[in-house]
Amino acid sequence: MKKKIEEFIRKKIDKGLYPGCQVLIGCKRDIVLNLSLGSMVKGSTSQIDGVNESTLFNIESITKVMVTLPLIFKLVEEGRVHLDDRVINYIPEFRTNQEKEKITIRNLLNFTGGIALDDPVGCEEAASKGDLKKAWNLHYSQELAYQPGTKVFYSDVSCRILGKLLERVMEKPLSLAAKEWIFEPLGMKNTMFNPQDKENCATTGKSDSGRLLRGELTQDLEHYLGEVLGSDGLFSTAKDIFVFSQMILNQGIYKGQRILGRITVKKMTEGLTNSDIYESPSSYLHYILSGPKTWFWEYAFSPHSFFGDLVSKKAIGKMGGAGTFLLIDPECDLIIVYLTNYGQPEHTLEGEESWNKFLKDIDVMGLCNIVLGNIKK
Repeated sequence: MKKKIEEFIRKKIDKGLYPGCQVLIGCKRDIVLNLSLGSMVKGSTSQIDGVNESTLFNIESITKVMVTLPLIFKLVEEGRVHLDDRVINYIPEFRTNQEKEKITIRNLLNFTGGIALDDPVGCEEAASKGDLKKAWNLHYSQELAYQPGTKVFYSDVSCRILGKLLERVMEKPLSLAAKEWIFEPLGMKNTMFNPQDKENCATTGKSDSGRLLRGELTQDLEHYLGEVLGSDGLFSTAKDIFVFSQMILNQGIYKGQRILGRITVKKMTEGLTNSDIYESPSSYLHYILSGPKTWFWEYAFSPHSFFGDLVSKKAIGKMGGAGTFLLIDPECDLIIVYLTNYGQPEHTLEGEESWNKFLKDIDVMGLCNIVLGNIKK
């Protein structure tokens, strides 16, 4: 299997589809494959730019399942919040019409709050000028795109609002809470927001404003907001993501450290949580926007799943928009981490054509099929 995967990856690097990557396969609590190939910098052949096990990748939306989701459930198991609490209980500024008064934490976790995919008008301009109060108030006052509870529709705006809710309850930044409650207990020393050592980060192109994306988020708005968000912000390595994922497979424990309760992890990772409202996917883009989910996790056993044709009905996964993927399949006791620096300038994933090219080039489906077809059960 190692030879097949290495050939699979090298062909993509040689074709220039992405400069470098990390691939880690874990099965039955052991790491059976851990590859670091290619370069952190497009076009560089310098050894100093080579990807290694400690290279940090921008994992974008995987932040949602490694920070925002577990922190919410940590507060749930401590009795500090309830999934059906209304958002306005914690963010009164969100109460700008009667429909928004109904929106709950559960709605935000299921992408059923009716919150728009598009960023609020004027938000980026305000944030770029340092007026963060205005930028966040524009988040809270944005008109709904549809009636809450009637549709599943992916929204980073929704996740950012949930991140702010968390910070108000915890009375500390997401970055500090995640470090204290998740990363440090698990020994995840290479997982962080706002990495200081930019030279150790894989580059992912340039932003719309021309920023070099090395240790910084893709979207200019999120950069101006400070990059510590409920939607995106984490940089990590395949090894650290494996540790987090193994904690999930171990029902909340890793090397004797209890991070979450067994029942909490079960609630956080099993079953369809939008089963009465999701749409049967007709494309890869439709799958991510409105398809079946387990909270912020994508349900992997689905038409147009990113995760191939051989996953079990219990498999869950998450994609990061700069070209990173995580699959956890409890039935196979399997973890697949595939981190690339393919990159995602802000507007490249708007519409089916660019989305299909992104997935075809990286081909996480092919990688997952190779692993599941060749792993020793």
